[in-house]
Amino acid sequence: LLYVILEYHFGGFNMKDTTKKLEIRDFISIGIFGAIALFLFFVTGFAASLTLAGTIANIPIVLFFESVAFMLAAVKVPKRGVFLIMGTITVLPGLMAANIYGVVLSIIGWFIADCIAAQKKFGSKSIIGAYTIGGTLQSALFTFPMYISHGDYLMQRQEILHLTDEALQQYLRVFGSWYMYGAMVALTVVTAFTGAVISMKILKKYFG
Repeated sequence: LLYVILEYHFGGFNMKDTTKKLEIRDFISIGIFGAIALFLFFVTGFAASLTLAGTIANIPIVLFFESVAFMLAAVKVPKRGVFLIMGTITVLPGLMAANIYGVVLSIIGWFIADCIAAQKKFGSKSIIGAYTIGGTLQSALFTFPMYISHGDYLMQRQEILHLTDEALQQYLRVFGSWYMYGAMVALTVVTAFTGAVISMKILKKYFG
């Protein structure tokens, strides 16, 4: 059904004009793909958060599944701004956890990814690379305030995050470890890259 809608509405995915600025039609397209990314964010994020391991690796897991929406957007709208807007849309829910610094830093990360994709003219490899870099920076920068606070972040937001005392203690043991921080960032490199490669192959196979 998604294939039919996209093919009918957008008329294929072979357009590539990286020189023009974003137009109204482009914003509509990005908005649709952003909505898809948000849907994937909430569904996969909720499923992952049902376990402690899934909660810790939430961002790497979500980025694997969100990759299809980002690839669709970048291939359909290969213009400067697409990664920045998509990234901003998907990190804004972080405000619900009162992680303002993490959200702002993540947006900066997606700005860097956007610049890379535009510099490389939105080739397939550059799109995959830009998504991997943007996702990795999001993972590293969004969670940085959690780790650097040595648990204060979670304790101050215990009610907002609906954490029981037992759950809080479990998370404090994890978020106090810089080894875990490095492991999650490394895992994000793998999941973001793998998701982007698989998504790009699917697009090429079904949309040409």
